[in-house]
Amino acid sequence: MASDKFRMGLVGTGGIAKTHIRAMAELQQRGLKGLLLSAVCDTNADNAAEAAQMCEELLGHRPAIYSDYRTMLEKETMDGVDLCLPHGLHHSISIDCMEAGQHVLCEKPLGITIKASRLMAEAADRTGKILSVAVPYRRLPGMRLVKWALNDSGMIGKPLSFFNTMARGGPRRQQTGPLPYAAQWRRDRLMSGGGPAMDGGFHWCDGIRYLLGEVDTVYARAIEQGSGEVRSVPEVREDTVFAVVTFKNGITGTWSWSFDAPGENFQKVLFYGSEGSISTDIGHAIFHLFWRGNDWIETGTMTNRDGQSWDFEALKALQKQAVGDAQWEFMFPRGLENGFGYEIWEFMEVIRGNRDKVEVDAWDGMHSLAICEAVYESATCGEVVRVDDVYSGKVDAYQAPINAHWNI
Repeated sequence: MASDKFRMGLVGTGGIAKTHIRAMAELQQRGLKGLLLSAVCDTNADNAAEAAQMCEELLGHRPAIYSDYRTMLEKETMDGVDLCLPHGLHHSISIDCMEAGQHVLCEKPLGITIKASRLMAEAADRTGKILSVAVPYRRLPGMRLVKWALNDSGMIGKPLSFFNTMARGGPRRQQTGPLPYAAQWRRDRLMSGGGPAMDGGFHWCDGIRYLLGEVDTVYARAIEQGSGEVRSVPEVREDTVFAVVTFKNGITGTWSWSFDAPGENFQKVLFYGSEGSISTDIGHAIFHLFWRGNDWIETGTMTNRDGQSWDFEALKALQKQAVGDAQWEFMFPRGLENGFGYEIWEFMEVIRGNRDKVEVDAWDGMHSLAICEAVYESATCGEVVRVDDVYSGKVDAYQAPINAHWNI
């Protein structure tokens, strides 16, 4: 460690970076101290200045501002770097940071493709640096609760299947001004890597692995139907996905959703075991299972074969009793339930030597990304795709033009 303070650099100061800064402030408020955000970097001077001002107000310190991350790496003494960038920039900048001696916390979905992500993982191994993947939603109380309920409680038997389904439409809006940069790069497959199945969908893919284990195969249709005609990936950016997902442990489930389904809306998340079910129908849970934050309240119900039911509050009490105080504090240090704060705290604690490893490193994050890519690869070839074949690079027809664009 460079000093008694953990000196962090932040590269990229757009919307998600602001969420990270607010999470850093909550760490301070809960007595989880030691972080000094010493530098912020963005090519957009206004965004960088806004982030620096936010740091001063919330963290009590104004960081140095840079427009070039290379200059920041050269001039600043830091213990780690937090990357909040468009997907296509993850691999090159994270590798540069690690080769400059920095540990890296990288926003999802790791790299823009499996090949890019492998370069990142190999660089971490080569340099001996920690590369942690930002996956806040698996750290939320609802996800921790459902993992315990499905796998450890024994209350609904053995997990067997699931149905995660959502469809909603909205009034058509005319674009009246220039698109914000975040909207621009997300519509560019060469910078984003894909549409919602890659962006918010990475949280679902990581979450479903966390809850149920490794995925074996995916069969998917990823289409755009908002124009009134059905067109398929890769020619378009999807607004609708239908996917059948099978797991290596025999579980089968469906992940289907649409953001352009005019008329009646519906949503349901259901997990079935041999002796009962767990369900939720809160908003946006199709990507962020058992969400906590903003206007969404974390709710759900477990029901056994005999009709007995428990809401999440009752289950939480049972979970806390079962796991014990030490494990509970490990999952929710000082009562921290903010997944963004947890991932930052965990990153710091591992580098400080207070924890053995990060929960999701680059190699593990690649397994979640491989599910996202399997959706696109299956939609491209029209066949069932093995996730292991995507992970290994054997199947990459959808990703190949993206790799060619980035010369990887």
